[in-house]
Amino acid sequence: MKYSNTLKFIGNGSCFNTTFGNNSAYYIDEEKQSLLLIDCGESIFERIKKQKILEKVKDIYILITHMHTDHVGSLSSLLFFCEYRKGIIPTVIYPEKSTMSQFLSLVGNEPQAYKLITPSECEEYRIHEINQEHSGFINAYGYVLRIGDRCIYYSGDTKTIPQSIIESFRNGKIDEFYQDVSRYDTPAHMNIETLSRLFHKDERNKITCMHFDDDITKNKAECLGFNISRISEYRNLER
Repeated sequence: MKYSNTLKFIGNGSCFNTTFGNNSAYYIDEEKQSLLLIDCGESIFERIKKQKILEKVKDIYILITHMHTDHVGSLSSLLFFCEYRKGIIPTVIYPEKSTMSQFLSLVGNEPQAYKLITPSECEEYRIHEINQEHSGFINAYGYVLRIGDRCIYYSGDTKTIPQSIIESFRNGKIDEFYQDVSRYDTPAHMNIETLSRLFHKDERNKITCMHFDDDITKNKAECLGFNISRISEYRNLER
């Protein structure tokens, strides 16, 4: 049985997988005309424009997991587009305000063109950040957030899964589980074989894998029984 996911994906590739595009998920509340975007890597702004995701959107929330460029590389362009073409002031959500503010200042985004808040300050979505094991040079975060009545765990980039998340998942407190995976044994990402050892076969189809190195990684995850993130064309969803 495949589970229906609240989040759709603009891209689902790892840093070097230019075919799949940078890993980025989103949710649109049609009634509120509101967009939640998770990460905005180098390829994402172009894909957002091509898919016309912003056409009927009035409020934009951008949740960032960490500062690697495959996750923030086109954030500046998106903010400029919202300012000059849409007349929208997006809300950028990140635990480290000073880090994000400095980054956006360096690339030329003026502070009045966006609102910067921490996850705990977000009123639209209840968001709790989790410190993840990804890089020794920058901090990386996963998130537990609520969209409607759904509790969602979004790993971001990480080598491990907190035991508290696994327990919450098994106790039915997490409705949707999104996990980054790799077929390589790296200090930065969850190895797909390790993930399969953490979860029983009857649990795996409730976990959606993302951030694929290549088709081999994606196919291996699917063969092991995990759900797979799939790139969604937003304009096709309206038909």
